[in-house]
Amino acid sequence: MTITADEARLAFLKVLSVLAGPAYHQSDHYKPLAEQLELCAERIKAEASEGVALIEACAPHGRAMLSQAQQKLESLNQLAVLHQLVAEKFETL
Repeated sequence: MTITADEARLAFLKVLSVLAGPAYHQSDHYKPLAEQLELCAERIKAEASEGVALIEACAPHGRAMLSQAQQKLESLNQLAVLHQLVAEKFETL
């Protein structure tokens, strides 16, 4: 089975959208994958900051929000490793 660059890109975008959730914007779809990863990471970092603010305000869901954002960031870091492999193979992503 031979995988094309387009198939790899679409698979990557699908995984990114699942991992990032609302931090992934469809409007970013045509940007380079590395840029999309960074944009999602920045949005998730904002979610983490909001979680910290809620914790400081003693809101009950602040810790869950922060934990979820940290897990998403960890997953995005792992996805960045896969992106590097795909980019090396296809040199266009």
